[in-house]
Amino acid sequence: MEALFDRLTASFTGFDWWMIILWAIVGALMMRRITQLPVVVGLAFIADTISPFFWRVATGTPPDFAFDLMLARLDSSGLAVLARIFIYFLAIGLLFAAKVRWGRR
Repeated sequence: MEALFDRLTASFTGFDWWMIILWAIVGALMMRRITQLPVVVGLAFIADTISPFFWRVATGTPPDFAFDLMLARLDSSGLAVLARIFIYFLAIGLLFAAKVRWGRR
């Protein structure tokens, strides 16, 4: 269990958490109905996956190396991918519920 936890925590950096927070907020603001949650999570995950590529290219990294770094964020076992998707479902769902509950008052 400890090896699993170590591998999972090694898959997320500070930049990853900022991207998760950013795209979860954007996704929750885009939603109008709760039935749109899977689509919004998919869009947020795609944006989260490709945004490091554009960030690294903008800071001067060659595109081929930036592409390799972008894909290296997703570990070979898929644990980080599943954790990201779960985190997005949870974060966007909670933010949308808060928006519905306390929005437009």
